[in-house]
Amino acid sequence: MSCRCGKSYIVKQGDILFDIAQRELGDGNRWREIMNPDCSKPVNEIIFPGQELCLPNGSPGKQINLEATFYDVQTTGCSFPATGVFGITLRAALEGRFEPRCPNTGENVPRVQCAVAPSQIPLRKQFTLVLWDDRQVSAEALDVGSAIVPGRIDILVDTVQEAIDLGVKSVTAIL
Repeated sequence: MSCRCGKSYIVKQGDILFDIAQRELGDGNRWREIMNPDCSKPVNEIIFPGQELCLPNGSPGKQINLEATFYDVQTTGCSFPATGVFGITLRAALEGRFEPRCPNTGENVPRVQCAVAPSQIPLRKQFTLVLWDDRQVSAEALDVGSAIVPGRIDILVDTVQEAIDLGVKSVTAIL
């Protein structure tokens, strides 16, 4: 079993995401929390017998609606985040890629690196980030920023242009 973001579940003949969530999580409406082993949302909500899915551990977490801005690897390079731990970019997470961003330099984790207000999301907290288009990625609070206050989050992307193009988005953190 290869789940990186919860407990493993193997799809059975006739399963649909709503029924799996109802049976395994106690609420069919939690089907959007079920992910693929690489921590991405199942493609088009179509699942197949024998497919491995990841169910979230425990009860649904606290949800926090946030205003997201973006910071980039081009500018930050391998400067240590506040925790000294490097995460991956949003694009890498969405593509299911994990190459250490700064190899041989501290710890690297396969979660999107986010800068947070520690009073709202504690540093080193792993959480699910629900994006503006309902895609979900595994993220971790690894950094802080001078402009980051409660209600805001900064998400690591690859380039300055990508950060500019994304602008400001509404996201949800499920802790």
